[in-house]
Amino acid sequence: MWDRHPIRLSLLHMLPQVADAHGLALAPLLDRAGITGALDGAGVVARGQVSTVLQEAARRAGEPTFGLALAAKADPVQLGPSGHALFAGRTLRECLAAQARHMPTLQGGVRLQLVEAEGRAWWHHRFDDADPAHSAVLSEGVAGFMVAALRALAAAPAGRIRVSLPHQARAPSRAYEDMLASDVSFGSNQGLVIGFDADWLDRPNPHFAACWPQVDGVPSAVMLQEGHDDAALLAALERIVAAAARAGSLSLVDAARSLGLSPRTLQRRLARLGTRFEVLVDQWRHQQARQHLAAGGLPVASIARLLGYSDPAHFIRAFRRWEGDAPQLWRRSQLAPNGN
Repeated sequence: MWDRHPIRLSLLHMLPQVADAHGLALAPLLDRAGITGALDGAGVVARGQVSTVLQEAARRAGEPTFGLALAAKADPVQLGPSGHALFAGRTLRECLAAQARHMPTLQGGVRLQLVEAEGRAWWHHRFDDADPAHSAVLSEGVAGFMVAALRALAAAPAGRIRVSLPHQARAPSRAYEDMLASDVSFGSNQGLVIGFDADWLDRPNPHFAACWPQVDGVPSAVMLQEGHDDAALLAALERIVAAAARAGSLSLVDAARSLGLSPRTLQRRLARLGTRFEVLVDQWRHQQARQHLAAGGLPVASIARLLGYSDPAHFIRAFRRWEGDAPQLWRRSQLAPNGN
């Protein structure tokens, strides 16, 4: 199989550190796959090239579980919108939905699916057009990263996780089970599959809740129903809108539910502040659009997805309403004075 699907070099952001720890020079590894340039969000290569680099690194290091070592050093922030989205949902279910929505910003040819049955949830990850043996190190890196993320997002450091890898074992099963703290099997024809307790899906994401403003040591979310802190309400709504946009689930009803309020109560609170939920969303989208476009790093379609639009054309129309110009033209006008 010839895996020509695009992938951002930022997926290899942890390779220099891990290679150095194993006494490996980075340049020969990249040369092996014809890769040049910095391992950041700007570079895009074929996924087959990344698999070649990782296979060669594992071979030279003499480390069959090299992919799991990479996963342990992975930083979600370095993965761009996909990494941000994974940790930005209000629940694990929303986090996984947001990750799937933004995966195209990191790499193409990935199929993600969440299946629930008989009290278990199964997260499926499949690389299209990838040979399981050639992409083994990459698959193991994804497995290690996702197992750690699932435990963190569900606040479940312990719990039964089952990992099924698409390739044959490259080391004794016990080595994988110890590093993943999970049951592990090999040779699945379904791609990478990770199984866990289904009740994890609707647990609050502690990384989301921890960022709520505090008032006298009490999360302001608890105080919202008392109606005493309008600033806390608006701050909470901004975080909720950002998370919901990444997951593509923006709605007044959903936002109210997250706050523990009825939709009617939330509408009344916002009306007293002289605004509406739709206005707040529109203002947030406008502000975020300007920031992302001025930064110059993301394509317009990716920005549209981050802002919760189902179609980039809808974003373009909204931006014309805000700024009187198309996003690309506005971006050029902002970057030109700086010589960019």
